[in-house]
Amino acid sequence: MTRTRSARSGAPLGWEHLPAPDLRGRTVVMTGASDGLGREAALQLALWGADLVLAVRSRDKGEIVRSRVTAETGRPGAVRLVDLDLDDLSSVRAAAEAIGRETAGTGIDLLIHVAGLVTRRREETADGFERMLGVNALAPLLLTDLLLPSVRDRVVVVASHAHTFGRVDRADPHFRRGGWSLRAAYGRSKLVTMLWGLDLAEQLTATGSPVDLQLVHPGWVLTNLQNATGSDHLDALVTAASRPLAMTAQEGAASVLLAATQPLPSGSYLGPDGPGALHGRPTFLRRSPTALDRGLAREVAAWARAEVDGAGG
Repeated sequence: MTRTRSARSGAPLGWEHLPAPDLRGRTVVMTGASDGLGREAALQLALWGADLVLAVRSRDKGEIVRSRVTAETGRPGAVRLVDLDLDDLSSVRAAAEAIGRETAGTGIDLLIHVAGLVTRRREETADGFERMLGVNALAPLLLTDLLLPSVRDRVVVVASHAHTFGRVDRADPHFRRGGWSLRAAYGRSKLVTMLWGLDLAEQLTATGSPVDLQLVHPGWVLTNLQNATGSDHLDALVTAASRPLAMTAQEGAASVLLAATQPLPSGSYLGPDGPGALHGRPTFLRRSPTALDRGLAREVAAWARAEVDGAGG
């Protein structure tokens, strides 16, 4: 008999006006499910009946999630794991091939990008990209492009309201000439994500594709992303101060789950309805004027694809 926790039964996550989705027979490919809101979203999708292919950097963490899903759903085969390191585009390409093999008989109903990172200093990926830009924006774009022919329904991309303070600098996108700060680099990575997401959503609509794309801001969620001050002591203080104010990972997963399962206009941007979009129930959000610039979106998407193609494509 399938076992579910009472906190997750009934209407999904407090959406009293929406029925719980029935995802039986549907295949979901997801990154970032090893921790935090990604793990909670993956568990809820499995409880709604989805079969999960989780692309993970850490097999050990992936196995923990697989065990938890099995215990809470009673479905030992609900999760399959694929290795993925978004720091290295050769790993992204290998993961896309492995996902293709895992989903050869079913296709992909939902592709969900949750994985992301914050760095304490300027770092580079294996391909020489500024690390937050590479992991948060460029690698997910490549994985999406590689898997899109197999996707039947929807792509969900976790971005951030941090895009509102991001700035695109085509002359020095990777901060090689200086000017790096956590705020500037993280904001840029999320703005680039918003822009390629907007462009791809419009392309899908224009070509009559049955696939749509949704963008998500999860809000202020207590996750490992906050541990980026450079000091373990200060990280602990930030976490302690955030705990009473920030949403739990399960609450933060609500916007991702809404974007994944409900009828929505293509290219929507969803996030919490509270002040500053920091917490609350998921709703439609306003994005910055820059993130709505369709001409810039086309330019940035073309540039981003040239970057990943130039890195061994």
